Formats: sequence, C-alpha cells, structure tokens
Amino acid sequence: MVTLRVLHWAGEAEVTAEQRIADRFSDTHPEARVIVESVTTNFGEKLATAIASGTPPEVFLLDSPDFPAMVERGLVLDLAPYTARVGYAPDSVFPEVLDVFTRGSQLFALPKDFTPMVIYYNRSVFDEAGVPYPEGNGWTWETFLDVAQRVTHDTDGDGHTDVYGLSFPRRLFEWVPFVWSAGGDILSPDGRRASGYLDSPETVATFRFLTSLHTRWGVVPPPQFLRSGDPMRRGRFYSGSQAMLVSGHWAMPQLLKYAARGELSLGIAPIPHREGERATTVIYASGWAVPVNVQHKRLAVQLAAYLASEEAQRLRAASRIGIPAFRHLAQSLASEDTTGMEAAFLRLVRGARMSWGAVVMDFHEVEEMSNDIMDRHLLRGDDLQMAATDVAAGIDRVIAR
Repeated sequence: MVTLRVLHWAGEAEVTAEQRIADRFSDTHPEARVIVESVTTNFGEKLATAIASGTPPEVFLLDSPDFPAMVERGLVLDLAPYTARVGYAPDSVFPEVLDVFTRGSQLFALPKDFTPMVIYYNRSVFDEAGVPYPEGNGWTWETFLDVAQRVTHDTDGDGHTDVYGLSFPRRLFEWVPFVWSAGGDILSPDGRRASGYLDSPETVATFRFLTSLHTRWGVVPPPQFLRSGDPMRRGRFYSGSQAMLVSGHWAMPQLLKYAARGELSLGIAPIPHREGERATTVIYASGWAVPVNVQHKRLAVQLAAYLASEEAQRLRAASRIGIPAFRHLAQSLASEDTTGMEAAFLRLVRGARMSWGAVVMDFHEVEEMSNDIMDRHLLRGDDLQMAATDVAAGIDRVIAR
C-alpha cells in the first residue's frame, strides 16, 4: 500500500474534517492510504524545504500569498494537462478564483475555496440605534461614516464610548479593498513599482479617511499596534459593543454559533466606496497543489482532483469556513441558506480582485512596509503623503532586488 501525505496549515478540527474527506479517496483507491498533516507555523518555509530535500508531500494546500514563490521557483506541477483525465472542469470554477492559480495556460493548483472581504454588521446594534441597514450601491464613505457615528455611543453616560462603529482596519489585507474602492492601488499593474500608486492621491485619501475614523471621529477604538491587529475586535462584535467587522468568510463558523444561540443577528455589506468610484473587494483563495518532484505523480494528481472535487467541496461547505470554488455549488448552497448571507457574499464576487500577494513574490515584505504608513501617522504624527512617498520608495528598492 502507498501512503500519500497531504500537507495543510489548519488547526486540529479542520484537519480532522479534511482527513474524513481524504478517507473517501482511499475508499475508491484501496492501494493508497492518505494522511493529512498540519503545519501551523512557517508552513511555506517547511514545505519548500521538504520539496527541495526530495521528501515532499503528495499534495499540499497552496495559499495565494505563497503562490508566486512556489511557481517562480519551479516547485509546483502544472495540473492543466491532467484536468480532463481526472474529470476536473476548470470552466465550472469562479473565474475570479481560477485566475489566482493560473499563469497563461498553466494551472498550478485546483481551487479549494475562497472568500471576498466584507463588512459584517450586527443588526441588533443598528436596531438599538435606529439606524437603517447598509445598502450596496449607496454605501459610500459618507454614508458609512454617518452610520458609524450614529451607532457609536456612550450607553451609561460615564463619558467613555461603550459601542464603537467598527475596529480600525490596520492590516493591509483589511484596508486594500478600501484603497481599490477609492480608485487607488498600492502597486503598478505589473507589480514592479509602488511609487505613483501607494502614494497616489486616491490611495493617500484612503489613508486619511481611515485614520480619521480614530483621530477625528472616534468611531473606532484606539488602534492596536500588534502584528495581528486588534485582538478584541471579534469579541466586541460578538458582544454588541462594536457594530461592524471587516473580515472574510472564515469568520462565519464562530459568528454562526453566536447567531444560533440568539446572541447575534448578522448582516453583510460591501466595502464602502469613495463617491464616484466602484466598490471593489479582494479575494483570498487556497487550492490543492502537487510538488513537481512528487514520487507518486498519478495518485497525487488524482488525490488533488478529489480534494478539489464537487463531492469534497460539498462536504467541506458544511463547516462554512469558505465559499466553494465551483459556481453551481456555491449558488446552490446560497439558495438553501435562509439567512441570505451566502447570497450576499456571492453578489460581491463579480469584479473582485485577487490579492497582490497572489501576484508578487515575497509580498509579505511589501505588506509590512505598507502598514507603516498609517502607523507613522497615528504614532508620530507624520504627514500621510510624506510617509506614503517614503514607504513607496522603499518598496521599489525591495522589488528591484
């Protein structure tokens, strides 16, 4: 019997669920035993080391930020020649998701699931403040700010805010859709330059708007200068002391637990856009990939195709961690969802953009440097335009290395 290893970065509960799915592959391939392993720290580094040393897993979960490095270093197998043979239909996948793992005619991972970034809102907080729920096309910066101000209040009259509008979106993965929805960007279209983009009028205007939520309007708690951002943001949202939360579909399992107990009434809104611009969000996706030097190539490709299959995605969808990559399956599940939240997510997919992390190798360096712009303004009072210009020049040097 052949042992096939699947490398994943998830926690224990998700790995257990993935093992149950993988066991179904073994049921139809009795010559193979599948073991799902989890690496929760330095996943990309450990995976690259395993591939380079000649001891790779047969299949691994490829996150979009790791995609450029894996492809440019020639570490992953092009799966496009095998899709018809294993019964995988790329045309059935959301094109916005498939594009994340495609380079020309090559396909380096079979999408598992994905999410756009959204704004969750607590209906109960809105109801208590007498504020209408957000509406898509009219959800501009101005209406967003008005709503945030109206739901932010001191409930006990002690002079301290008890309910905030939202948490400060300090990390790039949260604020980049705000930039896009203002007509700005952080890099040139080819991904080779930040100057002229990260410090453009549109992008700097976004930084001014977001920082003003704290410095001028007080609708967010004091920013937390931690790598993980504000650790209390979800807790405040669950408890009703924060009206809105910027997040992805990965938050759904925990949110739905509170909703099932009647402690939370959920709604979903798009990222607000600057007047005159189109609302745009970012897509984060993961997919099943096969190392280029895998020993059991035929079985590995078959296993990757099964893990990305409709059957596997349907089983996985019950966890609500992500949206299935197959359009028809996602639409079917949305039609069965009586809350309307899945349909709200799907309405945001068309026109959504893949993350820059799926395009630029070692994007984490760009991300860390970009986060300095608002931090410098909030911590030291630096002018946002000057900080953005300075950081953009530094990123240009990093990209040019």
